[in-house]
Amino acid sequence: MTSKTSATPALSLIIPTRERAAYLGYAIQTCMLNPNLDLEILVLDNASTDNTRDVVARVADPRVRYIRNEERLSMRDNFEKGIAESRGEIIGFIGDDDGVLPDAVDRALSLFRSHDVDAVSAARAHYFWPDLVSARRDTALLPRGRGVRVLDSKSELRHVLTDCNYYRLPCLYHGFVKRALVDRISKRQGRFFLSSQVDMFSSIALSMEGIRYAFSEYPLVINGASSRSNGASHFGGGIDKEKSLWKKEDDLGFLPGFETCLTVGALIVESALRYGQANQLPDVAQVLDLAEVERALIDEGSARIAAGQTLEQAQVVFATTKIPAPLPERINGRRSQSVQRVSRLVRSFLRTMPLNMRARGIADVYAAAQCMRHMLEARATGLVLGLPEQISVALKISRKNDHV
Repeated sequence: MTSKTSATPALSLIIPTRERAAYLGYAIQTCMLNPNLDLEILVLDNASTDNTRDVVARVADPRVRYIRNEERLSMRDNFEKGIAESRGEIIGFIGDDDGVLPDAVDRALSLFRSHDVDAVSAARAHYFWPDLVSARRDTALLPRGRGVRVLDSKSELRHVLTDCNYYRLPCLYHGFVKRALVDRISKRQGRFFLSSQVDMFSSIALSMEGIRYAFSEYPLVINGASSRSNGASHFGGGIDKEKSLWKKEDDLGFLPGFETCLTVGALIVESALRYGQANQLPDVAQVLDLAEVERALIDEGSARIAAGQTLEQAQVVFATTKIPAPLPERINGRRSQSVQRVSRLVRSFLRTMPLNMRARGIADVYAAAQCMRHMLEARATGLVLGLPEQISVALKISRKNDHV
């Protein structure tokens, strides 16, 4: 399948995929809902053995390009190939069970023009597929906010560990970035992705360039969570087979002590260390706030002890990070898991509207994208609108796997 779009489209949406044909077609359809013709939709098939090729072949849209790897690459190598093969002046990645809102491309391009920025990020909507092994299945979270802020990336990166939401930074995954900026980093480092945590690493690498970027409170991308998602397989809600496949295809592994990370904060620290090693920054404090790094590692250590690991296993991440290990009572003294879970739930409820997608007859991310667009246009995301449903769904998704 070839594209009839211009040789250099304004924007490329890149979808790396592997063995997820059941979701991929819906992800592509969400991209096609965007009417902008100056768009490339690039599907990178990483040697799938299912009917992925047939799913793409049925797509009758000249904006779609399909490239297949006959031999499987590591995930980061497939993402690296996405940078090389895409043609857009602006590029962004989504997962094969994710989606984009029907006006995402036009909104993103408008923000680049009106604010003269190098990247655009946005509050993410979430859709939880019916097969997710979690109480969250058949639900969604739709951001309530509006407006746009122009931010300094380095300043925002310093304190990303306060909430571990690295998607509020410039990011190639679920965000949009000028190719010239990506090429500049790739030239200096030899390649762009130097960590298997492609999303976290891209946020750190882009932010360290000290760029101006726009953050939209209005969502552009839908984060899909299914039983086959990488994130769900690691943090609850996915199947063990998917986690095994990811580990098998991980060509780097983790730095010593980070192999069994249980918290997002620790993974962000690991990616920051990777970036520092490649860019002659031996001190993690040159990337992240040191006090917040220590707090994140204490949380990681506490999670490990709660999972039955020894104090020595809990402290090993400090040695790799070159931070003195805290007293044992500090690792054991963090707030209980239940208190943290309730706190996350309250913050999430204030920021995003919980939705019962099964009650709406929605069973895929394509239908979810259309539903969310309608609600956003109608400004139907208030705290009191449909309050019984919101409370019911919020309680449902808090029962287990609240961190998926």
